[in-house]
Amino acid sequence: MSNDDNFGLDFSQIKGLTFDFKGLVFKVLSLWYVFAICIAIGLYYSHYQNKFKQSIYQLDSLITIENEQNPFFTANTSISFNWGGVSGKVGKILTEVKTRSHNELVVDSLKFYMNYLDKGEYYTKDIYNQTSFVFQPELSQPQLLNQLIGVTVINSNQFELDVTFSGNTVMAQIYSDKSIKQVAVNSGEFKKIYRFNEAIKLPFLNGTFTLRNQEDIQLNKTVFLQFSVFDGVVNAFKNNIRIEPLGKSSSVLKLSATGTNKAKIVDFLNTTVAVLSRTELERKNLYATKTITFIDSSLQAVGANLNKFTTDLNTFRQTNKVFDIDAEMLEINQRIKTYEASIEADDLKLTYLNSLEDYLNNKTDYSEIAAPSSVGIEEGGISSGVSSITALAIERKNLEYTTQASSPLFLDIDRKIETEKKVLLETLKTTRALIQVNSNRIRKSIAVNESKLGRLPED
Repeated sequence: MSNDDNFGLDFSQIKGLTFDFKGLVFKVLSLWYVFAICIAIGLYYSHYQNKFKQSIYQLDSLITIENEQNPFFTANTSISFNWGGVSGKVGKILTEVKTRSHNELVVDSLKFYMNYLDKGEYYTKDIYNQTSFVFQPELSQPQLLNQLIGVTVINSNQFELDVTFSGNTVMAQIYSDKSIKQVAVNSGEFKKIYRFNEAIKLPFLNGTFTLRNQEDIQLNKTVFLQFSVFDGVVNAFKNNIRIEPLGKSSSVLKLSATGTNKAKIVDFLNTTVAVLSRTELERKNLYATKTITFIDSSLQAVGANLNKFTTDLNTFRQTNKVFDIDAEMLEINQRIKTYEASIEADDLKLTYLNSLEDYLNNKTDYSEIAAPSSVGIEEGGISSGVSSITALAIERKNLEYTTQASSPLFLDIDRKIETEKKVLLETLKTTRALIQVNSNRIRKSIAVNESKLGRLPED
């Protein structure tokens, strides 16, 4: 083959261009100290993370928002319970979970202002639900704030309290009314042995220690009890909890929280859902109870009138000696009963209208007005006026959780409420006048028929 066929390449040079793998290995081994330093740094960082820093956990919980069907109410029932649509509930719960009042209920029910701590070599660990004992505080008595109280279990019957005071006074909180006060103590170390289930009554600590389980007692191990300021604990949990829809326009909400103790996060999320459910149920029951109370009071008034009418009828019969009633008398009596039923219905409507007018003139919270349909008032102006005022009052109450009192939104809502009130009061006046005219006409008809009844012969 000619040199032209080899494209001018020298095969002796190509054979000399092989990869020197052996040389690369020796070159890498010559940098062993670099690898050693990197491995040492990695091991130290892992050791630091595991030994000097606590693990932070994040847990999630899902809740579903649904409309409830009330089986006790049908289409022909005059009292209707409108709990709002699913989207309205989602918005209300998103707001309520972040309110202070809701988180106060959660913290209060779990007593999260009381912490059980274990002093490790590098940090203090939260051992919620991991201690062999629990403390039941006397909520109406002061508890020492922000200071570690050592508790050492001696045996299944006794334990030792140990706390050191740097001065003669300490701060303590009464959790029943959330007040904070100074209490007098003796400076220095306080150490005393108590029995489990024995009532402790000290200036700085009041309550009872009880064992969780006789089999899991940790003898001679000091666990620390610490009380925190209630307001600070509530703010911490309020800022810690996160809530958001699982998807766009979704009725499933995702609750999440972070912390160093998984059991504590689980209890906090579960109790948050339980408090939401209980609050919603209480709100529904309050609406139903107030409406039923109004109906009961109206029924009592009707019952009193019925007793009076029965007595009057018996007196009339005895006075006119009408005991054997013929067909004409039966017809007249039936007519009178029909008229009296109309009078009673009109009186009940007037009672409601007077109560509603008094409520509008003297009250400031209009979110609990009984429905006009509960007494048979079907006048559209009154029903729409009550609905509008109630809706505005509920909107204003919801704004109080998220909006400052100086916001112009409150002035705008108050102006709308006053406008609706004026229109509704005028409608009440007109409706009352119409009912009075109808009642007077019916009373005249009753008088005419009673006159006919009195002229009937005895036989």
